[in-house]
Amino acid sequence: MSWKNFRRKKRDLSSPYSDTSSTSRTASVVDDGIDGPKGLLGLTLLFSPSEPHVDIIFVHGLGGGSRKTWSKTSSLSHFWPQEWLPKDAAFKDARIYSYGYNSDYVKGKDNCLNIHHFGKSLLGEIGTSPHLANTDTPIILIGHSMGGLVIKKAYVLAKQDVLYKSLSKRFYAIYFLATPHRGSASAKALKNILHLVFSQRPYVDDLQKGSKAIQVINDEFRQCSAGVDLWSFYETQHLAIGMFSRLIVDPDSAVLGFREEKQMPMNADHRSICKFDTPRDPNYLVLRNALTATINSAIKRNRKSKDDSARAAFRYIDNHLGISTLALNVGDDLATVKDARIPETCEWFSTKMSYLTWRDSTEAPRILWVSGLPASGKSVLAGYIVDQLQSNGHGLPCSYFFFKHGDKTKSQLGNCLRSLAFQMACADSRLRDTVLELLRDTTLDDDSDRSLWRKLFTEGIFQSQFSKHYWIIDALDECSDFLLFFDSMLAKLDLSMPLRILVTSRRTAELEKLFARLGTEALRSEFISSTDTLPDIKRVVEAKSKSLVVKDDAHRSALAEQVLLKSQGSFLWADLVMNELSNSYTEETISEALRNVPREMGAFYKRILASMTQSTRSKNLVQAILIWVACATRPLTTTELEEALMLDIHETLVGLDETIAALCGQLVVVDRFGRVQMVHTTAREFLLDEGLESDLATDPTRAHTRIAKACLQYLTGEEMKPPRTARRGSIRYPGNGRAAFSRYACDSFSYHLTKAHPGNGEIFMLIEVFLKSNVLSWIETVARTCNISPLIRVAKHLRIYLLGVLKERSTPGRDTRTIEGWTTDLVRIAAKFAGALIPYPPAIYSLVLPFCPTESIASTVHKAVARGRKLSLLGLSNTQWDDRIACIDFRQSRTSAISHGDEFFAVGLQDGRIDLYHTGTYQLYKTLQHGEMVRFLHFNAHTDLLASCGMKSVRIWNIRNGDSLYTIEPPPRPINLVFDSDILIIGSCENYLASWDLANHATRRDRPWNSGDDTSGPFRGQPSAISISLGHGMLAVAYVNRPIMLWDLEADTYYGSCGKKTPDGETSTYLVTALVFNPNKAIELLAASYLDEELVLVDPFSDQEIAKTRATCHALAASHDGRLLGSGGGRAIDIFEFDTLRLLYRIRSSDSFIKQISFSRDNLHLADIRGSQCDVWEPAIGGSEIEDSTGCLIETGTPNATVNISALTIDSKGGVIFCGKDDGSVCTYDLKTGKQQRTLYQHKCRVRVLEWWPHSLILMSADISSAVFTWTLKKSADDNWVTNNKIFQSRLDQWDSIMQILANPNGDKFLLSTRDSDHIWDSNGDKVADRQLEDFLQDRRWLQHPQSAALLICIDLAIAKIYRWNDSSEVGTIYVATASPHLQLKSVIAVPSGRENSVLLEVSERNGSAETQGLHLFDAASFGIPKTEQSTSMPGALSDNPDTGSMTDHNGSLAVVTEPLFGPHLQALSSCAAHVIGFSDSGKLVFLDKKSWVCSMDIDNSVTYSRHFFVPYDWFAGTRHILCGVGEDVVFARNGDVKQYLWTWNTLFTLKEKYPKHTQAVHHAQEDVCLLGYAVIQRGVRKLLREVALKYVTDAFDILLRFFCEGAKGRQRHEYLTVQTALLHHRCPSWSY
Repeated sequence: MSWKNFRRKKRDLSSPYSDTSSTSRTASVVDDGIDGPKGLLGLTLLFSPSEPHVDIIFVHGLGGGSRKTWSKTSSLSHFWPQEWLPKDAAFKDARIYSYGYNSDYVKGKDNCLNIHHFGKSLLGEIGTSPHLANTDTPIILIGHSMGGLVIKKAYVLAKQDVLYKSLSKRFYAIYFLATPHRGSASAKALKNILHLVFSQRPYVDDLQKGSKAIQVINDEFRQCSAGVDLWSFYETQHLAIGMFSRLIVDPDSAVLGFREEKQMPMNADHRSICKFDTPRDPNYLVLRNALTATINSAIKRNRKSKDDSARAAFRYIDNHLGISTLALNVGDDLATVKDARIPETCEWFSTKMSYLTWRDSTEAPRILWVSGLPASGKSVLAGYIVDQLQSNGHGLPCSYFFFKHGDKTKSQLGNCLRSLAFQMACADSRLRDTVLELLRDTTLDDDSDRSLWRKLFTEGIFQSQFSKHYWIIDALDECSDFLLFFDSMLAKLDLSMPLRILVTSRRTAELEKLFARLGTEALRSEFISSTDTLPDIKRVVEAKSKSLVVKDDAHRSALAEQVLLKSQGSFLWADLVMNELSNSYTEETISEALRNVPREMGAFYKRILASMTQSTRSKNLVQAILIWVACATRPLTTTELEEALMLDIHETLVGLDETIAALCGQLVVVDRFGRVQMVHTTAREFLLDEGLESDLATDPTRAHTRIAKACLQYLTGEEMKPPRTARRGSIRYPGNGRAAFSRYACDSFSYHLTKAHPGNGEIFMLIEVFLKSNVLSWIETVARTCNISPLIRVAKHLRIYLLGVLKERSTPGRDTRTIEGWTTDLVRIAAKFAGALIPYPPAIYSLVLPFCPTESIASTVHKAVARGRKLSLLGLSNTQWDDRIACIDFRQSRTSAISHGDEFFAVGLQDGRIDLYHTGTYQLYKTLQHGEMVRFLHFNAHTDLLASCGMKSVRIWNIRNGDSLYTIEPPPRPINLVFDSDILIIGSCENYLASWDLANHATRRDRPWNSGDDTSGPFRGQPSAISISLGHGMLAVAYVNRPIMLWDLEADTYYGSCGKKTPDGETSTYLVTALVFNPNKAIELLAASYLDEELVLVDPFSDQEIAKTRATCHALAASHDGRLLGSGGGRAIDIFEFDTLRLLYRIRSSDSFIKQISFSRDNLHLADIRGSQCDVWEPAIGGSEIEDSTGCLIETGTPNATVNISALTIDSKGGVIFCGKDDGSVCTYDLKTGKQQRTLYQHKCRVRVLEWWPHSLILMSADISSAVFTWTLKKSADDNWVTNNKIFQSRLDQWDSIMQILANPNGDKFLLSTRDSDHIWDSNGDKVADRQLEDFLQDRRWLQHPQSAALLICIDLAIAKIYRWNDSSEVGTIYVATASPHLQLKSVIAVPSGRENSVLLEVSERNGSAETQGLHLFDAASFGIPKTEQSTSMPGALSDNPDTGSMTDHNGSLAVVTEPLFGPHLQALSSCAAHVIGFSDSGKLVFLDKKSWVCSMDIDNSVTYSRHFFVPYDWFAGTRHILCGVGEDVVFARNGDVKQYLWTWNTLFTLKEKYPKHTQAVHHAQEDVCLLGYAVIQRGVRKLLREVALKYVTDAFDILLRFFCEGAKGRQRHEYLTVQTALLHHRCPSWSY
């Protein structure tokens, strides 16, 4: 056959897999598509609804096309996926695609494409589609013929690739239309035809029966197809091909044979199985109906998955907002008011025009205030409005909150904000995502109400797009801080937001004034009149009158009419009267009830009380119930009240609900949630009225005394006794096993104590017992709530109570010292040890109290309860609490500016450096370089921006990455610096403000201020002080010989003048040294300090002098909440109450002049700069409010200057710590006591490095001037170390200080390393070699080669180089696989045991925080010995080993790359570790974690680590390098003290390592069991018992045994112990002693 004839025949042949239709069937049809009848390649979107819920993708087969395969003809009307399905209601939520790929075996060119390639292409198209990739909709894939194999391959690839993990989960169903799962015989014929024309199509080969490609696809698909809905449709008619006809894919090949597979025969051949004539085609209907069922199932499952995700999100938001924890389920409150509403009542409000316009109009004011008289049904009306908005066809998103006075949870504004945020997140998915993201980035545990508003709404919800939303806030007058709700929230609300707010409250003068401030544009009000409520009251009366016992209906109607007339709009009154009438059964009692019901509620309450007093037997019980319900800080549950009454009146009640209903039912009710409360606030006010004359009248002082007594009786009782073991905590009565009253007693006892009679002796005795015995278990109980702020609140309350006690007494007594001590200790414990108590509440017993000052009350309690403790702290020298929690000494530079931000505070220095410190831990975070002396610093609130200002430049920094965003030129002689959102404002001494808009490329604008006398020009002269208040929109400027001038920043005009007043009433023109506005917008006050040492408080807007006091202050600062005013100058810092200038706190200083002061954002800390120091203070004021009754001045002072320790080294076996100090002295400390013993010798300046070689008794030290001292030491007669012989004294001729000293194992040479040079000296001080290492990084470290005494190693992050000791020549190089340009080497530690010959590298951030950023452990074999050096190997060193790498000399060295051991585990540990302390004598890695806990870990088992004890943050505050060490004990250097922790590690490593094996001496403490065994002979027993009996017993018996054996405390050591006896074998739980 000729080539020409073959080509003709080929055109007549159609592939059994192709979609080529005969020309006779389509000749009369014209294609009306623009992309050709075959269709486009790739993924084509055919239809997309506005909100798709499922995706369908059609994939053609061999020779087909993305349109052609699915069209009966080339007419677009037959393209059923695009033309029929979108018009079908069953597919309205389906997004439809068609996928095309080049499978044209006739026209296509030779290629290597096979089914694998097509599947990969399909998967890539789906994964990168902008519509498919960014959704979570289920996907349905439909494949014809070979298209089904392509789909299977794409699905398998998705399951195998982690990048497509989420996408593979979305594949819901696969439809196979005539897919040859086992191949087809027709494929072989097509392959042969293609072979004849020298054409190759690998995908045709894949379709042959038994092909390897199909087998692999089937095997892989079978393993991963579980969960996918599978449908197989197979042909039943033969396909005509020329003169023949046959089944292209037989049924056996067209089905998978899976159990879950759905198999459907189709009355069609291989082509018509996917092409249809009309939507009524039976084959189409079969396929369409199956797809409909699959779509419905997919949407249902996806909707359930979304619902589950939403529920998980709601739980997360609930937990982090504290909705369930704080019992903020407002649905209960709504259900209560809905139950109280009678049908058809409150409907009058829905016709009010004010309500309708508020609800519907976009032009109406956003806030609607609905006010009314007490008991006028406002809460029920609020519930109706909520119900009306959420139902009746409106379905509007609505959030609500019901304030309730007396319920601590329901009266706090912060809880209202939490609840509203939660409800908005539940109502709107977009807001839910916003709140979720916000809560993952921040915590809201102890945030103030203002902070909650800012975080949740201003910076969170209000920054998102959301649809119209409604807030219903009921009883705002019962909110404990509604003033803040107006000033910081409603007043600043953006009226353009789609938020409507309806507020109900009583109409009071204060609320009227506050609402009026909002203006008519924002507010509309509606008053509930008696006319409005009368119809509703009538319905209530009529409904309740049906139960009255009367003659007839006429009498009932008349009685209801009388009640209605006297109600005067009071729902409560009507309800109470109807309840009384329901118990009246005669005409006389009914008439008396109506006749005696007064117009005023008070008289009515009196009659109720009179009736309640008639039951004399229950009078005490009734009075007790009224006292607890009226005076409790929150509603008690019936169970709580039962237990409280048991403590109060010692009676056990049965059925309290019925008792209350019978005895107090007219005034006290039990709601549906079991809470006992007054029927209305007016009833509580009536009972507490001092003028009430009744046997049941409640005297507030006596009532609170009774409640305080009951609470303290519980707190001093058996349930609250501390445990016998500190490690076990209060296990006898866990939180859920204690009495229900426990929570209330722990939370509220101190509040009642402040209201109780201070002269009550029983109360005083109980509080003394509590503070001496059970206070620690109370602290543990509080800490278990994960909120320790109650400690500060109780400290405040104890101080108030103590002041009352002292007023009652003529002279103070010694018995008040306990209370006085705990007022300080509780605040300190909360501030310093929150990091220990919250994760581990039992830490209060053993891990917190040892850190308290020795003369503190907490320390006294610790000594009383510290039996069996495992932590001993030695060397603690402070006897009282130190208010200074951090002292940062910059040594070579002087401070010049300070400012506080949200997370950091910044200190500017005269050398141009800016150091950023964490506000919580006071550790260095980052260092910035301004380039000149920093004069001013200011953080932009709630952003990452910091501005620094000098005389020549202003820089704007991003504190997260340290980048300088802008560098701009400041105005001449800048005098002030503030941020106004994105605008930076700087005041100039040339009388103008320069501002830069940072959101608009830092464009500059200058605004001069002018005087009132000369409005045409700037002020004359140079300002002496300036204060800018953006909140008040005012600028205050002081000049020489002038009053304080005020400039209105909003009107840009002169406002007036103000200042202190002279005796004749004139405004003083004396020189002003400092000015500061109160930052609280609601407090319109200005503080000014004068050169004549007067501090004056003025109202600048009315030019009135409010207060003044004597004070020397040249620096002023206000706390961010406007509560406190700090002044610094001379040698003291004073803290005043801003609005009264009442002096609260004074810090006396004997050193440098105080330059600037700054309050932290949380208003709890104060920082000052003076000289080269920055001090951070924690004033013992505590809390967020100042009690007027405290009225006392607290004074403290700068701690006495001590000589700080600058270097230390430990000799555990020698029992000594060697320390170098700032004054150049080298001293010894006793390792057992932590006390300094003596000074060995003296440098002339600070000691930088200290090294001790115990085997040769040589101590070497180097100071910052590079002077080196070397001494041999010896033991003196009193067993202390003293100097023996000075070996040499010399100095390096280098400018840089010595950073490291290293001696070789023989002790005849040592290395001195500076930043850029290294020097080897011999033991006589003679130089052996000098080396300038210009190519080395400055953070390198040296260590002795672990395998050769003749070699040493120099390591940096990238390279380890090996040198010879004798001439410092380099012999080898090893590349360390830890290099990073952002990190630097922090320390290199040789592992002493455990993993033999290992090296640990610790790295930190380069030019940033000193916290550990990485840990890398290397086997010593990684640093292989060069062949030329192997003769000098240490005993046991590795010989040549190809696994460890070998080296020649330096000229021909082989560079080896070494990888760290345990990489993933140590990398995970480095995210927790802050500083490596070292290795204990037992070989454990000891480190300080980022939460300030000392931890240990077995380096060979680096999966978990153990926390041992907590170290207060302030111990390392301001220090970059933590001086510490570890042997048997952990040692820290703080200031001039050595703090030593004695801790028993969880391994057998103490006595058993010191004594011979045959003695069997063991001391082992692990978890909750302590094993102590000592083997002694009979003579030893007698001696030991005599020792214990005759000497003063200061410790537990087993500890004395240890002292006896070790020879501690003046005893001799005993090593003759040989035989164990039963007498001294001791095994018991550790908490038993």
